[in-house]
Amino acid sequence: MKKIFSLSIFFFVFSLSAQIPPLKVEELKEYYNSNFKKSPLLTYYYKDVNNYFAPFIGTWIYQNGNQTFVLRLWKVELKPVYPDPPKAYVDELRGHYKLVQNYGTANEQTVYTSEINIGNSNTPWPTIIMGNSPIRPYEMGGQIYDISQPFNQSHPLGTEGELKMNINPVNPNTAQWKVTLPQGMRGMDQPSTFTIPTNVTLTKVN
Repeated sequence: MKKIFSLSIFFFVFSLSAQIPPLKVEELKEYYNSNFKKSPLLTYYYKDVNNYFAPFIGTWIYQNGNQTFVLRLWKVELKPVYPDPPKAYVDELRGHYKLVQNYGTANEQTVYTSEINIGNSNTPWPTIIMGNSPIRPYEMGGQIYDISQPFNQSHPLGTEGELKMNINPVNPNTAQWKVTLPQGMRGMDQPSTFTIPTNVTLTKVN
């Protein structure tokens, strides 16, 4: 039951309500501010008013020999926040990744990709990265799921990771990418290894 509930919550974040009520706009950082005083009478939109997301949006790569890790990030606005109906909306970064052999050549082959269907269904993963910040320039944190491994019915999201991506302010076309296991207890059968890169420097290509 817990696994079904977790998966339901994961999919909930990709649905928008048919009717969005009038919203009180606040800076995105206030969503993560435990001291921010919210009114129970209002529905808030925590917006990327400073455009901190902009430098992250696009395609990034990391090359290792003849294999290239390719990351694509985009911005989603007004993502509803649980419960239903939502009492808050946020801006969020989302993304997909793939590992490619002979990237950019006529012999290019995909080793793995997160742009696949969920398990044996016909439903594609809408995203596999949820960037729940940045709330400061050039710093992004969030969650990532490593589904490059064989599908596990008990853990359909694969290995969950905490993601940090920091852009170099001196050279904004490079960024440090780090993925670690979340802190806390883990089940004995829960995946705990990553196939995707966990500590590399990415280069922005577009």
